[in-house]
Parts: sequence; structure tokens; C-alpha cells
Amino acid sequence: MKKAKYHFSEYLWAVLIIILATSLFVPLRSYFAKGQWALIYLLIVVIVGSVSGFRAALLASMLAFLSWNYFLIPPYHTFAVDDPKDILSLFVFLIVGIIIGFQTGKLRELAQIKAIHETDKLKSTLISSVSHELKTPLSAINATVTNLLTDELKWDDAYIRSELETVAEDIKRLGGSINALLDFSRLETESWKPSKEKYELNEIIGLLSAQLPRQEQMRLEVKLPPELPPLWIDFEQFLRLLQNLVENGLRYSQKESKVAIKAKDQMGEILVMVEDQGSGIPDEEKRKVFEKFYRGPSASKSTTGTGLGLAIVAEIVRYHEGKIWIEDIMPHGTRVVVSIPKEEP
Repeated sequence: MKKAKYHFSEYLWAVLIIILATSLFVPLRSYFAKGQWALIYLLIVVIVGSVSGFRAALLASMLAFLSWNYFLIPPYHTFAVDDPKDILSLFVFLIVGIIIGFQTGKLRELAQIKAIHETDKLKSTLISSVSHELKTPLSAINATVTNLLTDELKWDDAYIRSELETVAEDIKRLGGSINALLDFSRLETESWKPSKEKYELNEIIGLLSAQLPRQEQMRLEVKLPPELPPLWIDFEQFLRLLQNLVENGLRYSQKESKVAIKAKDQMGEILVMVEDQGSGIPDEEKRKVFEKFYRGPSASKSTTGTGLGLAIVAEIVRYHEGKIWIEDIMPHGTRVVVSIPKEEP
């Protein structure tokens, strides 16, 4: 039933556009040669085909054929044709119109098929990523708890505490994966719109640092200029942005190396930079890493991550009308630069 209504709307659109075009053409028919109307009608057929597909384009071709004959080729208001050349022109027009409509409609269908294929590919990637990210910690939690509950062995308190700490880490990782998926969904559907106010960058970094494990806090360096102006940002979103960048830097660099947060005030914008001492990102991947679910070779070696961290960062930067790019650090390392407008637009 829905499909029938869909086709009806396509046909109605084809009929209405030919009626509208013809009503505009008739008062002007004395100003243009009769053959020129054919070219305009063919353009309309292309538009109908690209919007509504082959069937609607075929209908538009036939209606244009009849309208051109009846209203724009002498004698007017009759389908009779005096000039044999006009008969040839009419049938050539009809054939060309059908061919153009068919080709345009098929191109539209191919574009739709490609879009569906890309959507299916994205769904498969999402399912694969989510399955891995949820299944791995759940399996680890199940194995640990099952081991602790066994009656065959008696565990001392220190061992039980160690195992429970592992469970807590797996639960935290599970929650992080779910939050990443929810955050990206909210950003893409524009249901998480920024509420911008002025905040000190130090304030955000302080909260970020407090949420890191002790050993990771020791690796974090903060180097901000003393007179850095406040940022015009959404606090929660920008905290999420910094969390993702810092966690990436910590994850993909040596455990004893430092990750630095720096900032610079320049020419109407504030640059916030996160630097690590990892192996770096190849030039051909510097743009790809901001795509959803993309994980480069170095990331693929890691057992954690949804491939959404930098995609979320890029969406937050877009919401703040800023820019983001990646630079190399010599002799090795990566600098992610986020540029945010200094004040409210």
C-alpha cells in the first residue's frame, strides 16, 4: 500500500511539473522557435528522472510530447500536424525523452543502491565493533566471577581483591564503549546541541585529570600560557573532546612517556593541542582517523576501542564551528590541534 502511494506521488509530481511548465510556455510561444521548447522539455524530463525515477520520467516524456504538439506546434490546440518535419521532430523528441528519462532514472537507482550498500556496510561495521567491544569485557567478567565462585578452591582476600579490580576495569571499559556509541548517536542526530558559555581551560583539564587513574595522571603534562582567555564552549562536550584525545595519546604511546596539553592564543582563535610521543600517524591516514569506525594499523593492534573516539571529537569541533588537524612531532609523536573561535560569534 505504501509503495503504491509512493509511485502515485512520483506520477503526480511528473504531471504537475509538465502542467506548470506548459502553462508558462504558452504565453511565450510567439517569442521562441518551436524546436527550443523541446530542449526545455527534455531538461524537465531529466529533472523528473533524477528526482522520481524512470517511471515518472517516462510519464513526463509522454506528457511533454503531447503538450508540445498540442500547445506549441502549429496548428495550436489540436494533435494534427501540418508540417511533416514536425512529425519527425515529435517522434525524435519522444524517443530521446524516453532514453534520457531511462538513463537518468537508472542513475538515480544506482545512487540509491550505492547509498543502501554504504548503509549496510556501516551497519555491519557497527555490529562488528559493538559486538567485539561488548563481548570481550563481558566474557572477561564472566570468567573472573565464575572462577571466584568455584567451590573447588579457596581464594585469599588479596587474590579476590585483585580479581574484583579487574572486573571493575572491565565494567569501566564496557561503560566507555556504550557511552561512545550513545555520544556519537546524539551528535549525529543533533540531539546533543552545545550550550556554550565561557570556561577556563584549566577548569576542564582539572576535572579530566581527576577522572584518570593515578598512573595516567602522572603521565599528563599541562603547559598553558598564563594569560589564556576563557573558551566559548559547551563544558560537557569539550571535556569529552579532551578525554578522547588524551586517552588516545595515553593508549597509543609508551607507558612511561608523557602526554601534554598545550594551548595558544592567536588571531581570533584559541588553539588547544594534545601531544603524545607515540609512533605517529602516516600522512595518508591523518584525515581518515576522524571517520567513524576507522581504526588504522596501529589502532588495530589494540584490543580496545570502538573507532568512534576521534569521530566524536570531529563532531564536537564542528558543533563549535572550529577546525581540527594532525601534525607530526619530531623525532616521533603526534600533535592533534583543535582551533576554537575565541568569542561568541
